[in-house]
Amino acid sequence: MDFCAYSVRFLLFFEYICSKENRTLKLECNADLDARGIDAKANDIEFQVAKITQRKEARSATRRKTLITIPYAVFNVEEFERLANSPRVKDRTGYQKSLQAFYQYFIRLENGFVVFHENYLKPIIFSIDDTENLKKVAERISLELSGNY
Repeated sequence: MDFCAYSVRFLLFFEYICSKENRTLKLECNADLDARGIDAKANDIEFQVAKITQRKEARSATRRKTLITIPYAVFNVEEFERLANSPRVKDRTGYQKSLQAFYQYFIRLENGFVVFHENYLKPIIFSIDDTENLKKVAERISLELSGNY
């Protein structure tokens, strides 16, 4: 699945939560934005949906003030569960924290498809008016999903 599909799912669910919470935001997702590396836009805030990674160079922060990276967990849940419970793994805490965050922020359907949970988008939506706070919320979620929070 490509990132465009992630961004469309993100935007559709984002619209749903905004409607449910009576928040009016101007939402966009189109080919012009995608060509500029922007997956979705809400008001003046640009979003990029990105897979969680452990590589430092991939985690480096962007210099654009209004681009917020939304982490999308695509790790193998069964493998993380096995490692989190394995007596052979010395430090299982990171795997346990990652799984806890995964189940808090995503819903894994029976067919293995992963979708955003309301718990993920609500803090983002309610922080949309404060870019610095929004960046902190996205960073905290990213750290939780990587097992480092």
